[in-house]
Amino acid sequence: MRIYLNLFGGVAGDMLVAGFIDAGAPSEIMQSILAALPEGEVQASWERQTRQGIAGHYFSVQIKESHHHRHLADVLPILQTLPLTERAHLWAIAAFQALAIAEGKAHNCPPEEVHFHEVGAMDAILDISTACALLDALNPTEIYCSPIPVGHGTVQCAHGAMPIPAPATQYLLEGLTSCGFDLKGERATPTGVALLRAWNVNMNPRSAAVSEGVGYGLGTRDPEDRANLLRVELETAALDPEDVVELRSLVDDQSGEIVGHALDDLRKRGAKEAYVLAATTKKGRPAFEVIVQVDAERQQDFEQRMFRLLGTLGIRATLLQRTRQLREVQEQDGLVWKRAAQEAVENMSSLKPEFESLVQRADAQGKTPRELLMELASDS
Repeated sequence: MRIYLNLFGGVAGDMLVAGFIDAGAPSEIMQSILAALPEGEVQASWERQTRQGIAGHYFSVQIKESHHHRHLADVLPILQTLPLTERAHLWAIAAFQALAIAEGKAHNCPPEEVHFHEVGAMDAILDISTACALLDALNPTEIYCSPIPVGHGTVQCAHGAMPIPAPATQYLLEGLTSCGFDLKGERATPTGVALLRAWNVNMNPRSAAVSEGVGYGLGTRDPEDRANLLRVELETAALDPEDVVELRSLVDDQSGEIVGHALDDLRKRGAKEAYVLAATTKKGRPAFEVIVQVDAERQQDFEQRMFRLLGTLGIRATLLQRTRQLREVQEQDGLVWKRAAQEAVENMSSLKPEFESLVQRADAQGKTPRELLMELASDS
């Protein structure tokens, strides 16, 4: 399953936590993290509310601590005491490291000397650790994200009024896609953007998908210009493309038997496609164009094998994306049948026998594959 974070109204740590809970992540994770924090220092609650008529979860934190200034070296040991999986723990560390680097750039000091101020407070530790733990529980294979609405105006920080995006947020946004510059107020907090960086979200267009669930995380404020919420969309890819490399070579000095053997050899070694087209080279010589598609990471291995098999002097390589339909496989009466998975309901007659199994059964019955196909068609 993959996750798409639709940051319609902005992003903050508490909004991400609320969105994951609303999307079905177990709230017991929140309770276990709260129990591991110093007793009496922090309390939290989550409830269903609405923003401009849209229902979702709202997450709020109440802090009783008085010390709000921590260094990175103070935060990391606290994270170590929390009941996080390895992946969630690494995400939480990465988020605070990103914050330290951004704050260091903003204040011209090394990251380890940064006083975290607001983001070092216990509520930020709770937001970051809980968001990472809940996301890990949803177990995404990929995390996609919309452009980040940032808003405009000023925000009150520990050092006074600052322009929006806040200085640390602006550094955290480097390399990410922003939008929502006309929205009033702060829409993207340092904690929220640091989490997106820690999760290495993909902001590129995603392929077609099937929706599996949705959750809404609500922010504290309720501005009039746009509902203060984000949407967590759970989905599975409908047609998930894979990267392949296409290798093409013109061969005009080998026999058809050599070329045919090369295709068989390359298929046995795992080529996704291997076929040949008729071609004409310079001076009108007839030739074969050998075309092979392979996994990108195996490009060099297949190139070396093609040089040996074909004696060619050059190979052209092109990176492609290949999309395949899911296939349904059945075994019946000694034959292996295949069809596209989505046709299972739409077209019950779309099953086709795999040719190798068809040949084996035809040989066993003393028939040709053509005769057996005609017999099967008449029976249906």
